Amino acid sequence: MTRYLRLGALAGAAGGLAMAAVLRIIGEPTIGDAIALERAHLPAGAHHEEMFGRGTQQFGGMAAALVYGVAIGLVFAIVFAAIRHRLASRDDWRSAALLGATGFVTLFAVPFLKYPPNPPAVGNPDTITERTVLYLVLVGWSIVASWATWRLHRGLRARAIPEPRRVPPTALSYVVLIIVAFVALPGNPDSINVPATLVWRFRLASLGGAAAFWSVLGVVFGWLCLRVRRSQAPADARAAARI
Repeated sequence: MTRYLRLGALAGAAGGLAMAAVLRIIGEPTIGDAIALERAHLPAGAHHEEMFGRGTQQFGGMAAALVYGVAIGLVFAIVFAAIRHRLASRDDWRSAALLGATGFVTLFAVPFLKYPPNPPAVGNPDTITERTVLYLVLVGWSIVASWATWRLHRGLRARAIPEPRRVPPTALSYVVLIIVAFVALPGNPDSINVPATLVWRFRLASLGGAAAFWSVLGVVFGWLCLRVRRSQAPADARAAARI
């Protein structure tokens, strides 16, 4: 487990750096436009000096992305170690890439479709708690839906049902579970009061950052696993020869 945690931290750091780079290059101009728009709508005399400048905030955001990546990488490693022998992939690289794709869909893409992120100029501060609770509820539902679908797929495979016959009901079950959540949960309590172009530029940047993070996390973790396994193979062969 210690080895997996070390690899997860490294892969998570790489993913965090990738996400920070995408958000810095694509998302920062949109955030700057949103902040300027927000300031333009403040009443006269309501402007105040910020405690930290934009440069410091940007550096802090990139550092936070790195810390976030390491933390998620550790969780990724724990989950991978727990389920790697139950996955149908032929090697650790494919298993890690599959887990990374699953993490992206489960933890970001599904909540994104219902509650997409908004730039700083959008949102009533009084609804932050409500929005956060709704988002976390949907994330939890998405995790349960992915787990239930995976269990269903494994059960059908254990019964020797061919893949062409087990994939459609598995996919349909997942879609139904997500639709139920989307219908049951209320919509975003805040109205959009800024240009739609700005909002969707920010959302697409967020989507790109998340895609970069999960893809790099999965691919790098799988590559590191294969590299460690190859480096251990000669030692294992020598140990077996001595027996």
